[in-house]
Amino acid sequence: MIIERKSPRHPRQGPSCLLIIFVTIGIAVSLFVIQNRDDVRNVIIPTPTPEPTRSATEYAVLAELSKEDGEVQEAIEFYEQALALDATKPEFFIRLIDLLVQKGESEKAVEKAEQATILAPENDKVWMAAAAAYLANGDRLSDQGDFSGANIQYATAFQHASRAQDINPENATAMAYAAAGLVLQGNADLYEQAQELADTAIFLEPDNPIARLYMATVFTYQGFYPAALEQYQLGLQTDPTNTDLHFGLAYNYYGDGRISDAIISLEDALAADPNNAAAYDGLAHMYMQLGDAPLAEKNALEAVKLNPNIARAQGRLGEAYFRQNNYFTAIPPLERAIELYGEPSDLTARFFNMLATAYIRNSLSQESCQKAIPLFQQVLNVTFNELIIAGAQEGLDECRRVELENLP
Repeated sequence: MIIERKSPRHPRQGPSCLLIIFVTIGIAVSLFVIQNRDDVRNVIIPTPTPEPTRSATEYAVLAELSKEDGEVQEAIEFYEQALALDATKPEFFIRLIDLLVQKGESEKAVEKAEQATILAPENDKVWMAAAAAYLANGDRLSDQGDFSGANIQYATAFQHASRAQDINPENATAMAYAAAGLVLQGNADLYEQAQELADTAIFLEPDNPIARLYMATVFTYQGFYPAALEQYQLGLQTDPTNTDLHFGLAYNYYGDGRISDAIISLEDALAADPNNAAAYDGLAHMYMQLGDAPLAEKNALEAVKLNPNIARAQGRLGEAYFRQNNYFTAIPPLERAIELYGEPSDLTARFFNMLATAYIRNSLSQESCQKAIPLFQQVLNVTFNELIIAGAQEGLDECRRVELENLP
């Protein structure tokens, strides 16, 4: 029997060939990745898909939905986004201008109006919207006591509304705005032309509340209060939410001595627009006429809270404090009113006189008289109101006594 003995297998020395192959491939791949890292990154990391963006039309739809919900600021922002995507649609500008006027941003409305007239100079609705923007800006300047600046805005509104008429002679609202641009300048020589324009606007569209508003305004400026009353009421039959009609009706009642009716109309204006600073200012005025200074103060505070740049509202707030002998508190709002008015006129002299009087009643001293005397002198130079003249002269006499008492 032959037994074959096999030599034992020796253990392998060093790495296997397969391992060497894998390591070599790994090094090669690593070098390739390092040298071509941008291309590899694009392959490995997927390109992010941009979120779908809304079109200009979709933003416009969202704006209208916001407007219907009473979200005016949101609607403005949506229209601004729509115009950022597509600034070639005049209708977007027209609707945005309307919203800006409604929100009280008249300066911005004028800016957009000028852009729109360049974009679509043959579109009568664009010129009509521009006229509305200038009227609103005129009202803003008038509230601040800048009557000269306001008249320039009103005159520009007339020009823009006239341009709309030239393009479309049937545009009743444009005619009404043209009438407003004339009558609001307060120049009696323009009243007849303004009345003709407003009358034509009503003939074209008897149910147009804007035409009724400015026909009433023309009658009011001429002192024809019963005729103005009828126009305000006819306008409100068509649009009971128009705060300008309620406000105008209130001051028509006031001119006729019907203060209680005026208060009701101003409350109706606030029911339609709870943030109407002019209506609160009007209520402050009416309660002041009734001798109710605390209620006047309450409403004046609301007015200046909503719009601190209404000079007459600041003046009325100061007057409410003054009437309650709270001279120290009366000074800041009266100073703000004077700052806004700049120079006194026969209509605003009482606020200047009131501030000067508040200075010396709060503290009759040389220092307070130094502030009061120039104001009293300004008042005497502009007013024809005998009571105000007497008050200013009395204030000057008191300050002269202070000067004499302090002579060495």
